[in-house]
Amino acid sequence: MKTSNFIKKSSFVATCLLLQMNVFGQDSLSSQAPTDTLRLNLDQAITIALDQNPTIKVAGMDITKANYAKKEAIAGLFPSVAASASYTRTLKKQTMSFAGNTMEIGTDNSWAAGFSASLPLINVPLWQSIKLSTESVMQKVETARSSQISHVSTVIAAYYAIMNAQDSYKVLEDSYNTANENLRITKKRYEQGLTSEYDVIQAEVQVRNIQPTLISTKNGIDLALLQLKVLMSLPANYPIKVEGTLGDYAKDAFETVDINAVDTTLTDNPNIRLLDISTTLLERQLKLQKASWYPTLSLSAVYQWTSLNDNFKFADYQINPYSTLGITLSWPIFQGGARYYKQKQAQIALDEIEYTKEDTRRKLGMQLQSSIDNIKVAVDQIESTKEAMAFAEKGLNISQKRYEVGSGSSLELITSENSLTQASLSYYQAIYNYIIAKNSLNEVLGNAYNQYLNK
Repeated sequence: MKTSNFIKKSSFVATCLLLQMNVFGQDSLSSQAPTDTLRLNLDQAITIALDQNPTIKVAGMDITKANYAKKEAIAGLFPSVAASASYTRTLKKQTMSFAGNTMEIGTDNSWAAGFSASLPLINVPLWQSIKLSTESVMQKVETARSSQISHVSTVIAAYYAIMNAQDSYKVLEDSYNTANENLRITKKRYEQGLTSEYDVIQAEVQVRNIQPTLISTKNGIDLALLQLKVLMSLPANYPIKVEGTLGDYAKDAFETVDINAVDTTLTDNPNIRLLDISTTLLERQLKLQKASWYPTLSLSAVYQWTSLNDNFKFADYQINPYSTLGITLSWPIFQGGARYYKQKQAQIALDEIEYTKEDTRRKLGMQLQSSIDNIKVAVDQIESTKEAMAFAEKGLNISQKRYEVGSGSSLELITSENSLTQASLSYYQAIYNYIIAKNSLNEVLGNAYNQYLNK
């Protein structure tokens, strides 16, 4: 039964998400469950989920960290200034012999203090590193966007899964109440001798058969609610209630999607955008490796004070200042082939990502077509199950009247009840399938949730 499959899937997803919740922990919001029930619409659920999700918070921190790395790279363009001080004690002075005379050269103490500064004038690797850090920031931003899109899609699926479970429970509850009423009528007819004991047993079995499914569906609602709570980073005992039902969509126009009306280039898909940024990063890394062949030119300045003496009478020291200004040209000529092989590695990585992009586009195209096909199937199922539900409801009314006047059998009545229950469950499942297929399509396109994303 579809309800059983839904319950199994909900149990599995909720278990996985509970493990994730144990890893990340709970924030201050989850310290104590409130007594009032939190009533949510879809927009509120998404907003809370994005604000509280640890993965989204980490992605935001990564963006901040990448921005700091970019500023660190830019800092290399500015002058670097350093202060230094040194003291040297001569243990044995140098000697010089001349014409039989030996004399010592130098002093016992040597003092030096001052400042030094350097400024890069031409440094191609540094310039490429700054551009590389800028692309790294863009990569982190797109990674955060991808996480948000994925999370929004998951929250939407979880939100409507609760609706599907609740509507299924309502259908089964109505079926259970109807079966109980039929059991009451059958027992009364049996007491009056108008029906057999077999009919009573059949009616009793019908009631007993619905009870386990009803309990399982109720458990499925709890699991679906738990899944949404985990996605919103709420504690398990936090009471929530989603607004609306799938029945609210009964009057909506469910339309199919034409593949020709969809942007098959997938320019807004987060995976494609990440691969495009990664391609730019690899191109920048290749340029960085090539830049290592270029010379660098830097300006340097030194201003120091020195003092040479043979004692520690600081008041008698003579301080001698001096300063220098120079330009340094450095051109690496040979490094054992290291630069050449690094450049080759960067080129291979760039070639590899082209194959990855091609494969990703092919898979996303298949996923896009699958979502569109699922939408078409769901639309057909909605129309079909809606008509089936109307016929089943009419058939149940007829069979109930026939049974009440004694012209119908209990088997006919039970069959009519089961038909209506199955048709109703199929109808709501078809609506749910349509919503999930549309949600999957929006996730692939990557541009449907912009109103929710943190800029």
